[in-house]
Amino acid sequence: MLDADIEQLRQLSTTIKDVGTKIDEIDVRTTGDAISVALPGCDIGSRCATAGEYIEGAWLRVAWRLASMSTLITSCADNYAMTDQQFEQQLASLTFGTSGADR
Repeated sequence: MLDADIEQLRQLSTTIKDVGTKIDEIDVRTTGDAISVALPGCDIGSRCATAGEYIEGAWLRVAWRLASMSTLITSCADNYAMTDQQFEQQLASLTFGTSGADR
């Protein structure tokens, strides 16, 4: 009634949650750690391992933020739906009619 597409909001929330899940599945550390094994005694391996840890941590924070955003959008959709229903009920309780008796 208030002209918002609640289903689109829910779909957006699901899409954002799915993207966050995919980002959370990115594994950078395994590759970075493998370089240390492939190049024993070389500083490059330990630095790649450290960089992998930092990069994976950054991706994890992005995934958490997307999960939070998804939760907020779902909450907004739920609240909007409730508000829309309450608004419709309030309007329905008003008696608007065309005859003089309804005034």
